[in-house]
Amino acid sequence: MNTPRQITTLRAAAVISSTIIGVGILSFPRYMAIAGGSSAPFVAFCGIVISFITFWLLASLCRRFPREPLFVFSRRLLGGPLAFVFTLLIFLIFTLLTGLTLRQFGDVATTVLYKKTPIEATIFLMLLICQLSARRSIIKFSYIHFFYLPLIIGPTVLITLISMRNIDLLNLQPVLTMPSVSFWRGAREASYLFQSSFVIILLVPYMQKPKQAVRAGALGIAVAGLLYLLIVIASVGLFGSEETKLLIYPTLESARSAAVGEGFLERLDALFIVLWVISVYTTVYTTYYLAAVLLQNLCNFQDQRSTSTVLLPLVFITAMLPSNVFETYTWSLTLGNVSLVVLTGYVALLWALFLFRRFRKKGASG
Repeated sequence: MNTPRQITTLRAAAVISSTIIGVGILSFPRYMAIAGGSSAPFVAFCGIVISFITFWLLASLCRRFPREPLFVFSRRLLGGPLAFVFTLLIFLIFTLLTGLTLRQFGDVATTVLYKKTPIEATIFLMLLICQLSARRSIIKFSYIHFFYLPLIIGPTVLITLISMRNIDLLNLQPVLTMPSVSFWRGAREASYLFQSSFVIILLVPYMQKPKQAVRAGALGIAVAGLLYLLIVIASVGLFGSEETKLLIYPTLESARSAAVGEGFLERLDALFIVLWVISVYTTVYTTYYLAAVLLQNLCNFQDQRSTSTVLLPLVFITAMLPSNVFETYTWSLTLGNVSLVVLTGYVALLWALFLFRRFRKKGASG
């Protein structure tokens, strides 16, 4: 497969990082506090470690086939029919993930920003922007993420650090508690936010140094993970774990508490919402792009431009299926559980077949 290798390791890391930082950033501290109480930051940290382990398995496999995406070399390892089934499952996962992410965006936007705008209009506008963006090549796709990442990271970290000036360290104690069932459930739920790092399968064939795929992912996950950790520390430190559990969007509330000077900068939450919309766009853009490329592969089309158009009504219908916010959250958790099993199991199966074939080849040559 002859491909122009134009994506640097830093740009690949930017794609992964800007993809992970998305719609869940507003409510993330709440679910970590429910799972671990005052040890919410430790729950989040464990989730980041879990996500990196699963990413390492995927990226280590992909860099052994530096000229082909996962769904191409899997045909040789699994065979055509079985590879088709797994590709179809992954396509369905990312189609549903895109729709549910858009629905969460619509729920928040109509609650916080556009209270008189129909949720259908808000969702469709974001979906249309992502569909038009998905017609671009993978190189332009990476440039878009590289451009937006500093706009997301810089001001968000600054606002979070400003809000952390008012934290009470007693709210973060004890830092470590005895791990329980809810603790590990929370860690698992935290890792769901990092599953979109699966985008590395599209980047490796175009990377200048495909052997550094793991390094790119480690950098991207570390940047996004540090931001999530800071947000959890800020929210729990400001409000305490019990009050954080009661807040729908604790990150937004902590941004509202941030102020610079006496009346100089007091409404930083407005800036934070703008950054949040950008981060939602980069996340949905990636999952939509992944689904379009997977559909292109399933249908044997030349590129993803036509499949990105076909995908639009399917994603929109998916986004409108849940009847309320609670149903959306339940569906998202169920999808997270299914995708964790399918994606991890798929990669583990490919690793087993790869090692078996290499062992058999060495045995035959010996």
